[in-house]
Amino acid sequence: MNESKPVELTEDRVPFEGIAETVRELVDMYGGTMGETRERAYDFTLPLRRGVPAGGAIECTLSWAPDDEKNAAVTLSCNRNVDAPRSQRVLLLIVGVLGAVMFLLWPFYPGEKQFGALAWIGGAVAIGVYLMTLRRTSGGIAYDFLQRLAGRQREAASEPPLRDGVD
Repeated sequence: MNESKPVELTEDRVPFEGIAETVRELVDMYGGTMGETRERAYDFTLPLRRGVPAGGAIECTLSWAPDDEKNAAVTLSCNRNVDAPRSQRVLLLIVGVLGAVMFLLWPFYPGEKQFGALAWIGGAVAIGVYLMTLRRTSGGIAYDFLQRLAGRQREAASEPPLRDGVD
């Protein structure tokens, strides 16, 4: 049974001045569509995979609760899990295991020199897959969206105000 579980991601201490424009820009950049707008909340949809608009959509709600006069805790709620496809991760692990086996068995076939390069490539793939599995999987496009939003808001808040011709 493949049930889609909702995802909720939170980022603390995000400046909320001008967040409406940033949300609209990012939704447009990701190829999504804006939905209902409420006080301190926006509904929008993002494509399931970047660059593939026909691959489905994720319904998201972005809301924030002010901590003080400048910063807020921003929460992004999605209607389903947006992590990387499980089948691709499993196939990568299988390729990594096959690469490790080739690397281990190659010295036992001394007459087969053509397997040497394949074994080294297999070993490199196995190490790469191992390093990839050490990293916990992210929330996919929703996590990326929230991180970009927080980064842009923090960057905009840290810029010094422009001075009008005063040196």
